[in-house]
Amino acid sequence: APVAYILFTDNVAPVITCPANITVGNTTGQCGAFVTFPAPTATDNCSGVTVTSVPASGSLFPLGTTTVTSTATDASGNTAICAFTITVNDTEAPTFTCPANITRSNDAGQCSAIVNYTVPVATDNCTGVTVTRTAGPASGSVFPLGTTTITHTATDASGNTATCTFTVTVNDIQPPTITCPANITVSNTLNQCGAIVNFTPVAADNCPIGTTTPVTINQSSSATITPGSV
Repeated sequence: APVAYILFTDNVAPVITCPANITVGNTTGQCGAFVTFPAPTATDNCSGVTVTSVPASGSLFPLGTTTVTSTATDASGNTAICAFTITVNDTEAPTFTCPANITRSNDAGQCSAIVNYTVPVATDNCTGVTVTRTAGPASGSVFPLGTTTITHTATDASGNTATCTFTVTVNDIQPPTITCPANITVSNTLNQCGAIVNFTPVAADNCPIGTTTPVTINQSSSATITPGSV
């Protein structure tokens, strides 16, 4: 008797469901993020369905948005595809190597000092970090007496910032000079056993003069001459 053969063909594709879109911050020190995502789920009319995703879960995803394509394949080779996105944001600020505070003496004859300093260096998990001076004079400038604050700001390509601040202190260590007048010989004031004598020492300094102090000068006699205001 003839034999009948029945061939069943599975032409029903699986059904696949992807996870929701994912947004994460970068992995520390990486210009991207290692992301492990939930496995897409797949069902089929027959057993033996498999799911693959590209890029795979656990991969290093770059900054920005990457589309993950997942494919479900059943034992008969029928496929179904779904897709979702992984967005990685750079949330890591740059880091600074900031110079130590600087203390200098004034330049000779100047009420200030020319000070050179090392411009701070910034590093970042991604390329494209820039450093700008946001407060204080540039290196090699004339710094006044006292303490001046220098601030630099590092900005990466994603707008994350970090600041570096140090100070430059200039001290005046140069004493003033004073020139006294020549010795003075005068006659006594009428009916006085002494004389009122005015004189003015001349003082100079690298910085504006503060005050000079009158002194008492004794003659060889017992009379005392008190100078006027200087």
